[in-house]
Amino acid sequence: MARKPRRLPPEKPADTRQSIRNIFGLLADYKLKLSLTVICGILTTVFSVISPLLIGLATTAIFEGINSGNMNLEYIINLLILCVILYVISAIFSYLQSYSLLQITTDISYNLRKDLIEKVTHLSMGGLDSNTRGDILSRITNDVDSLQTGLVQTFNQLLTGVVTIIGVTIMMLSINLWLTITTVILIPVAFLIIAKVTKFSQDYYLKQLEYRGRLNGQIEESFTGHEIIRSFNQEEESMEIFKEDNENWYEQEWKSKFFSSISTPLIRFISNFQYVIISVLGAVFVLQNAIAVGDILAFIQYAKNFTTPIEQITRIMNMVQTAMAASERIFRFLEVDVEENPSKEQINEINEGIIFENVNFGYNEDEMVIKDLSFTVKKGEKIAIVGETGAGKTTIVKLLMRFYDLNSGAIKIDGVNITNYDKHSLRSLVGMVLQDTWLFNDTICNNIRYGKLDASDEEVLNASKEANADHFIRQIPEGYQKELNEDVDNISHGQKQLLTIARTILSNKQILVLDEATSSVDTRTEKLIQKSMDQLMEDRTSFIIAHRLSTVRDADKIIVIDDGHIIEQGTHEELMEQKGYYYNTLNTQKGRVSYD
Repeated sequence: MARKPRRLPPEKPADTRQSIRNIFGLLADYKLKLSLTVICGILTTVFSVISPLLIGLATTAIFEGINSGNMNLEYIINLLILCVILYVISAIFSYLQSYSLLQITTDISYNLRKDLIEKVTHLSMGGLDSNTRGDILSRITNDVDSLQTGLVQTFNQLLTGVVTIIGVTIMMLSINLWLTITTVILIPVAFLIIAKVTKFSQDYYLKQLEYRGRLNGQIEESFTGHEIIRSFNQEEESMEIFKEDNENWYEQEWKSKFFSSISTPLIRFISNFQYVIISVLGAVFVLQNAIAVGDILAFIQYAKNFTTPIEQITRIMNMVQTAMAASERIFRFLEVDVEENPSKEQINEINEGIIFENVNFGYNEDEMVIKDLSFTVKKGEKIAIVGETGAGKTTIVKLLMRFYDLNSGAIKIDGVNITNYDKHSLRSLVGMVLQDTWLFNDTICNNIRYGKLDASDEEVLNASKEANADHFIRQIPEGYQKELNEDVDNISHGQKQLLTIARTILSNKQILVLDEATSSVDTRTEKLIQKSMDQLMEDRTSFIIAHRLSTVRDADKIIVIDDGHIIEQGTHEELMEQKGYYYNTLNTQKGRVSYD
């Protein structure tokens, strides 16, 4: 059965005016540099506009000198030298204009990337869940680059173009009114074409960037999950998905570039037709002695200078529209609400315990994951949370750390609702070891030290020994200075888990969360880790989420979750006497685990 192409969800139409306001808002912080850039642009254009007039005067002098037999070489040479000097000065100011503009746009790109990364680090978990990693990366890299390129090209072309058109119009009027009118007629026609094309094709540019972000996400997934793709022989399926996304991007890019490129040949046709009219009218005026031959040459040069910026503006319309679409995507992401943290009250330690009171929570309002959950955890207790996959075990811990806010009910520490505490201080109490390990491209030593950045080498070593990671680390040729690669696939998954456990031990938190912490290690290593964990959890409040019930047998309280409800709770012995879920699950696992 053929798969349907994956299309983007309906987007609101591109808001060109808002995009322009956003861009001008970015430039507002650089008024002084922009003023200098504008001044340099005006001077560049003024000097380049005057030069054709001097060339025209020199041409007229040569023409009249040939006819009269009296050539004024000194006058002609002085005009040409002055013309060269003006071109050199124009080039210098053009360089200064480009240099200043690049400083501005580079600084804008730097600040935008910083703001985007800061936005990512402060987004709520729900905000992150609603955006794919690839799309966020595309906004931070591709969209910011597109905006910078568009700003440089647009500002240069628009500034130079507007000043050139004004200056050239004045110079043409000084030569002949009727020829000037013939040339100026181009302006409303040209900009009418540009406005129509821009309005029509802007949505295509926005969709193009949206599809590019989706394609980046698909590529990122293919790289990170290449082992899974190969192990399930899904290379062809992965390639089909890539082709669909790539074709969608191609379709939008082709349409956007096609419609924006229509204006260039139209403007060029009008420009060439105009040269014909100027040449015919100019010849008539010369025969009537209304203007000199050199003026015709100068006017044709001015006409070219007049139409060139319009042609350039039409040619860069794709960059302009890409920049506006990129700014819209960037600001749309920057406008996403960050995680709220209204309270500044700090919590530094636990004195009594944690209470869950009638907690209700759902990732979607119409579908509750946790339902009327209530239990108490005393300080220093080990609480095990068990249940089927999807029962809500990990969600309970996420709620404790306030990654998500409750729909109703309360979670209290020492009798105080955790919503009254600063989120950062609350999370600073918790150390986590998750089933999915997270390590970064750095040395083993620095990965462990991430739990306590100012830890000494001796503290790192002691934490590794407690986690039983020291033995395998020393067997690696580089030892603690071994650098993990980008995908952290140059050590085994079990070894990665040992490193995250060592990192948590080093952090020395008051609350420990062990979410399937030993699920990826062999039985022998599991026993070693469990021994270290028992020592680590001593006098600490601990939450153990596990499928292997052998790891929770010694917990002070075992809570059994099913569909967001507590169906059983008690010690190992109490639950065995009830002969319910816990008892049946132990019997199921008896063939694999010893419980004596």
